[in-house]
Amino acid sequence: MTVPQPVAPDDSLWTMLAIAAPHRAAAIRMACVLEATAPKVGNVHPAAHFHDLNYSHFVAAADAAADVLSDLCGAVDVGAAIASAVAASVIATGTNVNLGIVLLLAPLVASESTREVTADSSIEQRWANWQSRTSQLLDQLDLQQGAMIASAIADANAGGLSDETLGPDHPLDVTRQHDASYDILEAMRCAASRDRIALQYANGYRDLFDHVVPTLNRWVTQTGDVLSGIVWAHIALIAEAGDSLIGRKCGQAESDRVAGLARECLAAYDRPAQRGPSIHRLDTALRADGNRLNPGTTADLIAAALYVHLRSNTNT
Repeated sequence: MTVPQPVAPDDSLWTMLAIAAPHRAAAIRMACVLEATAPKVGNVHPAAHFHDLNYSHFVAAADAAADVLSDLCGAVDVGAAIASAVAASVIATGTNVNLGIVLLLAPLVASESTREVTADSSIEQRWANWQSRTSQLLDQLDLQQGAMIASAIADANAGGLSDETLGPDHPLDVTRQHDASYDILEAMRCAASRDRIALQYANGYRDLFDHVVPTLNRWVTQTGDVLSGIVWAHIALIAEAGDSLIGRKCGQAESDRVAGLARECLAAYDRPAQRGPSIHRLDTALRADGNRLNPGTTADLIAAALYVHLRSNTNT
């Protein structure tokens, strides 16, 4: 297939969306709702739900997260904000909807507050500067903030984070509350090889800014449509690396198998008549066995990348 080549961001498209979400709270909501609205394979969207999760849950969780995270400024309140946002989302929906998104967005929002946008800076330079600030902010997280983040993860009861999948000696014990001292970055480094959200904390968000954000842009530009671009970027990211939520829940071999299915789907992109059927086949395969093959971590990364695009094209 013809893989989209690196291109400059479609400034007119992203700027138009950014104008509709001129402030951080609105951009958080828009990023989360766009991600949930796009009919991504294996995920919840307006036309597909799980037995205990539907589209309205994601919209409610987007509102809850935006209300809590939008005022973040610097590292001092990141842990408390993550804990509050996760708790608010659980209260609003009755379930863990957006732990991964909250974990990804909080450092981005907190580090964004110190940005300096100049008219002549390229979008790529803005991304590089934002990544550097995020990395620096993570290094400033103290053990108290780490304990709050760890407890938020434990409270959310996230899928694939049991002793059976992480091992009894894993440094992040998700079965209990943590006391006032916890090295969350060390735990994330230990988990980075098997959890792509942990990888962002471990490598200062280089994976997000160097890979996920440009991948989303390439596919949005290639398709000329944000929702279609989200769908194909999601598939492309799965094709390259599988999905770490699938890996934790079902094993790395199953994640690798899903990556192969996604590559088969991508191969149909150059045949327009086959695009729909290929996506349908992949979607059907991922929804088998009670939605255990839900590529949720990749979806969370898409939400974070959407926020980066929205906020990189506004001066507010």
